[in-house]
Amino acid sequence: MNGFRYQKWDPLLIISQIIAVQTLYYLGLGFWVLLITFAVDRAPSLDYLFSYEIFNISNWSSRLFTGVFLLNALTSALAILYIVGRYKQCLDFSVTIHIYHLIACWIYNSQCPRIFSWYVTQFFSIIIMTILSEHLSKKYELRTIPLASRVDL
Repeated sequence: MNGFRYQKWDPLLIISQIIAVQTLYYLGLGFWVLLITFAVDRAPSLDYLFSYEIFNISNWSSRLFTGVFLLNALTSALAILYIVGRYKQCLDFSVTIHIYHLIACWIYNSQCPRIFSWYVTQFFSIIIMTILSEHLSKKYELRTIPLASRVDL
């Protein structure tokens, strides 16, 4: 867990945490997409990560890839827990991940995502990621401190 500079304002630490969490977000998403594309016998593509058009939930494969984003919220919550480790910063990092993902999708598609289900999926991903990482971080921060045998002087 993160114990280095626990209470001090350090922009370099925050920026490096954002980069690390964002990297793990895309590594996790890439892993889940790769796993699902092989399972449904499709060719892996960056479209599954950045194209908003796969969120057209009219068929089962689109719903499956929507589920991948929600599944990745669980693994990203663990990344936030281990890299950030602070209860109060979980929402900040969850929203930051998705803002950068929105920007990446906008650049990749050359336009802002237009499908409502994309925004709904991202919203629920933020909710899942925040609640799980906050729960685990709070559990870590509030754990009992083991006390060694006390010596009376």
